[in-house]
Amino acid sequence: MKVFGNKKNDKELARIYIVYQKANRIFPAAEALNKGTVFPELYRPYKIKKG
Repeated sequence: MKVFGNKKNDKELARIYIVYQKANRIFPAAEALNKGTVFPELYRPYKIKKG
């Protein structure tokens, strides 16, 4: 496998976390479009900081 870059600049850019998904409940279609997912377990809204 070919590796690009050099050791001096190798940085971890991201890390993933996958939530176990249970398909026992889903959002209604209109709500799912608004929230970006049909699965309530995956819905993680951003909180807006005021100030």
